[in-house]
Amino acid sequence: MSVQTNEEIARGWIQSLSSVDLFYEYCAPDCKVWHSSDDKWMTVKEAIDAVHGRGGLPPFRNSRYTVTDKGFFVQTSTTLDGTNVHLIQVVTVQDGKAISAEEYIGPEMDIAV
Repeated sequence: MSVQTNEEIARGWIQSLSSVDLFYEYCAPDCKVWHSSDDKWMTVKEAIDAVHGRGGLPPFRNSRYTVTDKGFFVQTSTTLDGTNVHLIQVVTVQDGKAISAEEYIGPEMDIAV
């Protein structure tokens, strides 16, 4: 099997947002995941188990990626408990697999008040 490019992994990452178990295909076994919502690092398995524990991921909107020299970042939006939120995931890739993913989550709000 050939090593996947950052762009191939990024395309797969977008697909994984609707089928969380696909993340295993794109992540190294020791990939670490960080969420700004709980400020802690966890393994991919812990992150996926947590998603399954709460009944899956919500539907995402307007998901897109930008490839970088070290991996890629994903921008997307969803609604959680009636609040529109925006997510940015910064993914570092090494040897054709994601080795870390940092997810920054923020609520949509009017800051021009």
